Amino acid sequence: MQSRGARAVLTELRSLASDDQERLAAAKDRLARAQEEMAAAQSGFDSARTRAEVSQRVTHGAEELLPDAAQMPDDVPEPPSAPDAEQAPDSGRARPTLAQEILAFVRGQERGVQRWEIAAHLSAVRPDIKLSGLGPELTELVRTGALARVVRGVYGIPPGAEGGDT
Repeated sequence: MQSRGARAVLTELRSLASDDQERLAAAKDRLARAQEEMAAAQSGFDSARTRAEVSQRVTHGAEELLPDAAQMPDDVPEPPSAPDAEQAPDSGRARPTLAQEILAFVRGQERGVQRWEIAAHLSAVRPDIKLSGLGPELTELVRTGALARVVRGVYGIPPGAEGGDT
């Protein structure tokens, strides 16, 4: 009699253990989906924060270059500039290259940077750069060891190169 009761209890325990195992698997799946969503949200936040910081720096720089513009209302048209003003060299200072822009942006991040984030950054800070050169430039930076491909489409600074010693 006792063995029949023990078997019934064991059968019930097995059933409960199986149910718990299924619940654990479902919870793991939900957790993985939540982590993916969190990573996507973090990436979106980081991208928005970077764009906002860049926008603020650009605005501040423009305000320093045009101190009178801060007092002017936004709807007043700017006076026309001289025709040669647009073609004048950049006050003797060379603009950073595409590679320098990429490395500076990636170094400023605390994590790997997705290719689209690099493209978005370049579009925001250097609209004069053609993004068609981004892929070949990333490949060359990885080949020379200045940049590391973390996973497909994600780049970071290789260990030991954080200080820019490479």
